[in-house]
Parts: sequence; C-alpha cells; structure tokens
Amino acid sequence: MGHQFDADTVVSESGGRWAATISPEWAIATGVPNGGYLFAVALAAGARAVPEQRLVTATGHFVRPGQDGAADLAVEVVKRGRLTSTVSVALRQDDKERVRVVATYGDPALQEAPVRHPIAAPEIPGPGECVSSAGGLAGKMGVRVAERVDYRMLPGSRWIGGDGPGEARIDGWIRFADGREPDLAALPFFVDAFPPALGELVGPVTAPTLELTVHLRKEPAPGWLQARLEARHIAPGLVEEDAYLWDSAGELVALSRQLGLWRP
Repeated sequence: MGHQFDADTVVSESGGRWAATISPEWAIATGVPNGGYLFAVALAAGARAVPEQRLVTATGHFVRPGQDGAADLAVEVVKRGRLTSTVSVALRQDDKERVRVVATYGDPALQEAPVRHPIAAPEIPGPGECVSSAGGLAGKMGVRVAERVDYRMLPGSRWIGGDGPGEARIDGWIRFADGREPDLAALPFFVDAFPPALGELVGPVTAPTLELTVHLRKEPAPGWLQARLEARHIAPGLVEEDAYLWDSAGELVALSRQLGLWRP
C-alpha cells in the first residue's frame, strides 16, 4: 500500500520539463497548500536531476501562495560536482512562479561522518504522554494537513487549549498519520508542518512563509521525530522561527530557519 506523501509529491519529466499535481490534502487554515509540502515537491524534482547525491541544504523563497492542481517545475543544474551539486527549481502554476528553490546535494559521506559536538534533544514526555492534537487542529481551524500528520504536543500548549509555555516555543513529536517512516525527502516538510511557535505566546496566528532554509544532517531512523520550534526575534509583522528535529535514536537530523509574515 502506498503512502499519501509519496503519491502527492510525484514528479514526472517530459522533454526536459517537469510536472506535478498539487494535492488539496496538505492545505493549511487559509486553504492554500502548506509551504513545506510545496518545498518537498520542488525538491523531489531537484533530486531527480542529481540522483547519485543526497539533499544537504535548500532554501525556498515563497513568491506567492500555491494552489491545488497542475504545476510546472523548471529544473536547472547550476553546478554538478563530485562532492556537491547545486540545483535550482522554480515551481509555477498558471504561468506564475509560486516557489523558487536553490538546493545543494552532496556525497552521502557528508551525512555519515561522526558528529563531534551534537545538539542534544531536550528532555520532554514521550509521545504516549503528550496530547494528540491533529483532530483539534483539523476540526477547529480547518487545517487539512493536520489529517495527514500525527502530532503529539505538550499538554500545556495553547494550540490545544492550554495556557502555553510563556514563550514562543513548541516541543512535541511528529510522524505521518498513515505510518510512512521519515526520510530525507520528508524532513523539509516536517520542519514546516507544526503550527507557528509564535502562537504559544500570542495565541492562534497565521504566519505565511517568506523564506525557509533547511539543513539535513543524516537519514533519520524509523519512528517518531522529536521537534522543537522557537521564535526569538519577533518584530511587527515579521517573525523568524527555528526548528530542530531529532530521530528516534536521539540524533539531530534536520534544522531550519524561516522568516514569516504574521498577524493575529
């Protein structure tokens, strides 16, 4: 049996042009596709251009909101190298560019070397001791993507009716609801899959992404991903959010920073 994420990030090539179908199954509260999902679709096309290498880092600029339906992807291999390669991907719909991604793919050995100064995961209750929030996010806020993901959040989270931690921070766990295991292709989606951390400080907000950069450190082990998201530099209308993901073995597998617009 196939998994939803794999089906909805399929890209096809014909005559040097790439195409995808953007699914409504990954919509956020505003009804548009989740930015991390669009990011993952663009990166799926980039990966096909340099199949011998793994994604190391990528930056996406979200030019305008995406929409459901057909998408064209213009893929350019900017540099093909033995150690690293750089690929640019422009995702377009209705002749308008929606997302522009520049990604670096590299020799798998770059992600297999031992880590000298690891960032340890914070100690939090396990998934079974946290609160499943997917139903609440999907039902109360109309977040379709929350039906595709199994979230476990600390009981005090404002996103599930608590008083919040007193700062713009989310700690919790995440995995696909249909049992698909995490991998490098999914990590750029997962760093953007939680609701905004700013909501823990000011209450429910929307924060459309302007720019998102992700660094992938290694292939994750099967099982839950532990997540920490925090926003520390908050200005009127703009917020930066950092995300960290650790796999079930306690290894840091991805970290990201994004800049978003925000309004109550």
